[in-house]
Amino acid sequence: MNRRILVVDDSEVTRAILARTLRRAGYEVLEARDGAEGAMAALREQPAVVVTDLEMPTMDGFPLLRLLKADPASCHIPVLILTSHGEAASRFWSLRTGADAYLTKDFQPAELLAVVSRLVEQAAASPPAVPLVGSDLQAIGPVEVLARVARHLDASLLRATVVNALLERGMAADDFHEAARGALETLSQVVDAQLLAVAVAEMQSAMAQVFLQDPIHPTAIDALIDRLARALDLPADTPLETRIAGEHGDAAVDLERTVCLPLLLREAIGVLAFLPRDANELGPTAISPIAALTGHLALVLDNARLSQRLRELSTFDGLTWQLNHRVIYDRLTEELERARRYRYPLSVVLCDLDHFKLINDSHGHLAGDAVLREGAAVLRRCLRSTDLLGRYGGEEFLAVLPQVDLDAARIAAERLRLGLENHPVRLPGGGEVRITASFGAASRDELPGSPSSDHLVSLADRRLYEAKAAGRNCVRP
Repeated sequence: MNRRILVVDDSEVTRAILARTLRRAGYEVLEARDGAEGAMAALREQPAVVVTDLEMPTMDGFPLLRLLKADPASCHIPVLILTSHGEAASRFWSLRTGADAYLTKDFQPAELLAVVSRLVEQAAASPPAVPLVGSDLQAIGPVEVLARVARHLDASLLRATVVNALLERGMAADDFHEAARGALETLSQVVDAQLLAVAVAEMQSAMAQVFLQDPIHPTAIDALIDRLARALDLPADTPLETRIAGEHGDAAVDLERTVCLPLLLREAIGVLAFLPRDANELGPTAISPIAALTGHLALVLDNARLSQRLRELSTFDGLTWQLNHRVIYDRLTEELERARRYRYPLSVVLCDLDHFKLINDSHGHLAGDAVLREGAAVLRRCLRSTDLLGRYGGEEFLAVLPQVDLDAARIAAERLRLGLENHPVRLPGGGEVRITASFGAASRDELPGSPSSDHLVSLADRRLYEAKAAGRNCVRP
């Protein structure tokens, strides 16, 4: 077992005390007077543990610590910070920068030896690094040490800048796709790739964002989406809502070279995928800087995803995923004001599923939930994209039809009625049930003056009861 300990301190007295204590415990002690000497000794001699002060001339303990933990030739060596600083900030920054332990110089010898013994065992259990040999070893002088520090500082600054840009773009986004696109655009500035993509899967839904740096053929994009679905292990019937940023074209791609990195998300699984332009960029040294950013990327996507879910929960009915009562009523009020200002017609259709209580009583509430979900989906498909649909309450739905007069509203309601009548609902326990509904339609032009939402819905409600009285499964007027 390697029992060499490198002591780095500008005080001869402190070095002497530490060396005596460690040698009595059976350790071989190497000494250095400052951070630069310490870095040279660590890279050349490969000690089991480095014990270093923080305040030293030429190069202090923090640059030494960053260099040792960032350089492949020394990142495996545990570092003990031993300093007169007892402040919480100094301890935090030391441990955050990579120190394995932190003691102040009022230590007891037994405490020091216990920490050093633990770190020596930790070093013995770590995979050995590839040592410097030949010309690389001879080149380790003060200038090379400072050059290595500068390179690692530049790499740290680049990473911090990219992380800041990721957080800035992502945290300002309104939804998952906007955050994902901003994050991928940021990564594209430091990753030489033909395409980048992120995908996230939750319980019953999945989303993906693709960013094309080269004009890629649509068939290759379809193959990429299939690859993302497999990476997320999506069930065959789970849709992957995908948005593409960038131009389509005919650029050749080899998707077998796609790199997929996992994203650690809360209550979801995610993946970052990118296709390097150069096949030689698939090595660990090329991928590791990108992999180091995945935690920050996951944070951005998590924040956007959960914020989007929160907004959706406040906007949509949780069962039918249509607008909830408050929002559909607010949107109706907005559309009424717009219709009054621009003098165009506006109508509403109130729908009530027939004999819904009988479905609950006969088949159970899970079957009732399935009927509400499927019924709402049918109604939505039968409406225009500009129409609004909300769950008004219970088994009632309200459709708002901008720029539609009463005759057109009656036709739209009949289309909704037929859609429900011709769509059997498959029940969770097996079998199916057919559903019908009654409809009441009303138009703004029927009411005098500037009718309110209450007035318009009240008129549609009266006609809905007329439809029920007429035998259900019909439209009134």
